[in-house]
This record gives sequence, structure tokens and C-alpha cells, in this order.
Amino acid sequence: MTSSHIHMKRIGLLLLAGLALAAAGCGSSSSSSSSSSTPAAPASSTANSTASSSGAGKTVTITMKNIQFNPTSQTVKVGTPVKWVNEDTVPHNVQGGPLHSSTFGEGGSYEFTPKTAGTITYVCTIHPNMKATLKVTS
Repeated sequence: MTSSHIHMKRIGLLLLAGLALAAAGCGSSSSSSSSSSTPAAPASSTANSTASSSGAGKTVTITMKNIQFNPTSQTVKVGTPVKWVNEDTVPHNVQGGPLHSSTFGEGGSYEFTPKTAGTITYVCTIHPNMKATLKVTS
């Protein structure tokens, strides 16, 4: 069997496992943080954007569509709420540094408000090639 066949089988198994977790309601967090995984209306995405910047205050939205974060690099100021919205039909999560979302499906979202400056590299652990960076400035 070729490595591409094995890779495709792994992706299928990962997707099934993610769907099973989402259906079972696993992965919810009992910690108190500024996150939410309640369904939200899908937000529009900025096509082919790789970086943008925002001032503190207005919520910045990062979409999850076509098994990728959009934009893949986002700059915000400390105190600016950031919201990830799943526009895919498969489940996703947001993991890295202080980002610890549960798995959420299409229309679901996760929110985080950074309190310190720095760079956060994050990933969807269900789809490890789905990577992005959040740059937080003071």
C-alpha cells in the first residue's frame, strides 16, 4: 500500500474520530476562560488574506473554511476579542499557547481576548496541517 493511501486512511479515521467526539459532546472545558463554543452565524471571510491588523475593541473574526484558518496570520492589540468561526462541515478546534477550545462543528465558534502581548502559534489538532499565528501587540 502506498504512503498516500495510508495518509488518506489516517485522515478518514481522524475525521471519524472528531465527528464521534463532537457527537458525544466530549472536549468541553470546565475552566473559566473567555471562550465560547456556542453556535454562531457564519462570518464572511477575507479571501486570500494572509495578514491584517486591528485596534483594541472591535471583535476580529478568523474563519475556518476549506480546512484552513483565514487569515493565517492576524495581528491584534491586547484586549481585542478574537473569534474563530467554523464555516466547514467538519469539526475543528483551536489549540496553542493560551488557546484551548473544545471541538466545535459548522456554525460553532470560539472566543478569546488576549491580555498580554506576544505571538501565539496555533493549530486545529484534528487537522494538523491547519496552522496559523495570532500576533498580539500592546
